[in-house]
Amino acid sequence: MSEVSHHTRIVNTLEDLFAAVTMSTKDLSASINHTLAEIPVAGIASDKQRESSLRKSLYPAIEKILLDSQYCSGAGFASHLATENLAQPYWFLEWWFKNPKSNQQSCLDLDQATQQRLDFSTFEWFKNTPDAEDVYLHGPYVDYVCTSAYTITAASPVLIDGNMVGVAAVDILVSRIEEALLPIVKQTSSKVIITNNDNRVIFSSHLKYRTGSLVNIDATCQTTQNNFCKITFL
Repeated sequence: MSEVSHHTRIVNTLEDLFAAVTMSTKDLSASINHTLAEIPVAGIASDKQRESSLRKSLYPAIEKILLDSQYCSGAGFASHLATENLAQPYWFLEWWFKNPKSNQQSCLDLDQATQQRLDFSTFEWFKNTPDAEDVYLHGPYVDYVCTSAYTITAASPVLIDGNMVGVAAVDILVSRIEEALLPIVKQTSSKVIITNNDNRVIFSSHLKYRTGSLVNIDATCQTTQNNFCKITFL
């Protein structure tokens, strides 16, 4: 197989991977939208029973994403309620992730005080998610909350009557991307560096470039780019 063919396989594998994660995120957003139409997120700050009911109702959609997707390592719904009716902002996070050691799903259980200190409303994947039916990709970054591993988060707004009430999000570990690409990369003589739009390394087979580092690669190198990342062959 030629070098060009290997390069094409790498590009196609990466595109298929992100397309699958994007679709999973959109599916999760649609499912959560349906749930919130029956149990609105508004009002849960003062009604613990209602909050518990909402969490139980959200879980099946989250579980389905984690079971059906070979790439997703975590998934959930985040909402930040800040209205004149509340004495202080209220954070709502229902998040489940795959435990790599036991291969079981675990719930991220954070009390309100911890969520306030964490303040996910300041996270890039939350605050930059567009107020439209689209998916925002953020990363790689180290997820210190769940896995302590390099992660990319795909986030999609949840809209009720045209208003954004929260964010549906799905995580993919960078190590999972490496697993998908390495068998192909090993067959090419080229060094492969994949960066996001901020030139932060997602994947690299070159010892000079490490995951998470910011790089400035020679513009004359052979590259392929999509909406989220750029693939460089050296």
